[in-house]
Amino acid sequence: MEDSRIMTGNGNIVGSRKFVGDSTQHPNFVNSKHYISWADWDEDVSALCFELRKHETPLFVYGIPRGGVTLSAMVSHRLGVPMVSDAPSYWMLDWYHWRMRQNIDLKGESRTIVVLDAICDTGKTMNYVDDAIANTIGGTKNPVTWNIIKAVIDLDPVASSCVDIHINKKNPKLWHVYPWEVGSKELSNL
Repeated sequence: MEDSRIMTGNGNIVGSRKFVGDSTQHPNFVNSKHYISWADWDEDVSALCFELRKHETPLFVYGIPRGGVTLSAMVSHRLGVPMVSDAPSYWMLDWYHWRMRQNIDLKGESRTIVVLDAICDTGKTMNYVDDAIANTIGGTKNPVTWNIIKAVIDLDPVASSCVDIHINKKNPKLWHVYPWEVGSKELSNL
């Protein structure tokens, strides 16, 4: 199934990238799927949280839609930090400054932000997020230095330079079906 719609977050334009969400159209996949159970997913999330606890507690976590949203909600609960779901151009500075203007105390002075996604196949999505972050916090106008940690559960070996933390190296030829995707209308024709 080909989808060329503009991705939006809370009604804001995030990008106009063209994605292919069908294993029969993806040139790298054989037509076999790897189904991930909720139990396996939960173990992987626990392992990821264990790795994240080795770093400074993040100010907040951000999940890249769609698989990253489920992951970021779970990580947010387990680490006890807020989850932000706005587009990258908003969550880097505006969320932080909005809280300051509203006199909402931050739980800490952390300058670490964790960007999460369920999977990183080619690295294109992470590169897109990198560009959005650079466009938002780059330059000399922003005196705050941020530590961005990019983390995924499943990583294709070709994209290993795109993330800081991963739990599983995936077989590049398998199409992963996550627990929340089982029964999805998108996958029904595959």
